[in-house]
Amino acid sequence: MKMKPGKTFENLSPEKQERITRIAAEEFGDKGFDGASVNAMVDRMGIAKGSIFQYFGHKKGLFLFVFNQSVEKVKDYLRTVRDQSIDEDLPTRLEKTLAAGIDFIRSHPLLYRLYIKVLSESKVPFREEILLSLRQHSIGYLKSLLDQAYLKKEIRKTIDLEKASFILDAVMDRFLQAHTMIHIDGGLGIYRASSEATNIWIKDMVGMIYQGIGGTDADNSEPYHYILIIAAVDAELDGFRTKLENPSSAIVGKRNALSGRLSGHQVMLLTTGPGMINTAQALTAAIEFQKPALIVQTGCAGAFHESGLQIGDVAIATREIDIHTGLEPVNGSVFPDPLPFSLFQNRDTEYTNYFSMDENLVADTLQVLQSVGVVNGFNVKKGPFITVSTVTTTDQRANDLFQHFKPCMEQMEGSAAAHTAMIYDIPFIEIRGASNMVGKRDKNSWNLPLAFQNAGIAVEAIMARVNELNGFRLKAAK
Repeated sequence: MKMKPGKTFENLSPEKQERITRIAAEEFGDKGFDGASVNAMVDRMGIAKGSIFQYFGHKKGLFLFVFNQSVEKVKDYLRTVRDQSIDEDLPTRLEKTLAAGIDFIRSHPLLYRLYIKVLSESKVPFREEILLSLRQHSIGYLKSLLDQAYLKKEIRKTIDLEKASFILDAVMDRFLQAHTMIHIDGGLGIYRASSEATNIWIKDMVGMIYQGIGGTDADNSEPYHYILIIAAVDAELDGFRTKLENPSSAIVGKRNALSGRLSGHQVMLLTTGPGMINTAQALTAAIEFQKPALIVQTGCAGAFHESGLQIGDVAIATREIDIHTGLEPVNGSVFPDPLPFSLFQNRDTEYTNYFSMDENLVADTLQVLQSVGVVNGFNVKKGPFITVSTVTTTDQRANDLFQHFKPCMEQMEGSAAAHTAMIYDIPFIEIRGASNMVGKRDKNSWNLPLAFQNAGIAVEAIMARVNELNGFRLKAAK
């Protein structure tokens, strides 16, 4: 309920207005409305008692004015967060909202204490109207964030946004209270926590909330029971999208992800973007979002003539090679010499620019796919893949690459995906369809749709029989 002070108050200097408001906030915040003394306030303010009634009419008017001032400051904080975070994803906006709440409490402890008094004291004038207005504003603010996130496809279509707003408001309000009242904290370490500890709480709490209302439909109580399928461009995953059961979308690493059931298993489809940096960033974000049981990379690639592969055939990577990482060669070679140090170590294995796949996983995958290839009219082979940043366009370069690395396929993302998967110790398999032959660039001879189709057939076959791969036992999606 609004209260506008008299003109005599408005004619005071800003400094005197601020002093009167601050002292009144301290008195009401310390003693509540019923226990606050107008006499004590005017003594500290250095004004006559009659001036208070001239300015505000009565004690209720003073209280309402002070409280409304507090509410307007909170609204200013929230408007700033909303406007400055408009282009960011929902989890970031929620984190910034909570951080702004903590900042307000630390910057204006008296004003927040006043809010606590209103919550706990039944004799506050217009208490129900005040609290209703506060809750409506808070829920409305959060609903506006959810509405925008919904339009950006960050939230599942099945989520009731009004109920989600209520849940967010309840959790966030309780968290802010726990920061100032030890009995609300419950011994969890929120009460007067350091900035670092508070930020960890905020990040973890928002993460749990978001996985409930956004994110994927995966069973988060069993986070390892889903398969992540990645590709560089949308067209390489289109065949899977149309077959997903109960699809739901999420924003993962600033990219659109789609989750659902495929061949009885929970999967997430993620388009990383072309190249190694896009792949490493997107895959890391997906793993941090929810760690998968298996990563499958798919899409198209160029096949080397010497490998025996033809356009439309499918290959499984036995090793991924980043051909650009190493030492400048001293013997005149066009390719780098091996690094004298490792990029990382996982268990007992040190990795440089060569990433070998699990032999059993590759062998099991090949066994499954060979019969699939016969039925669908394409050959399936296994062999090394090379990852390039510069697409090969000449026969001479293709010959040099084959003589040096003996690869069966060339692509732009594989070593980054393998590198990331091995850091996180997640099983990784790469299955690609040949869209062209490596060498002189002739796009008229390419067949991207056939490569996408056959790679998709192969991956779907693996999904259907994933429990036969190297001891995997993924639970069927519910």
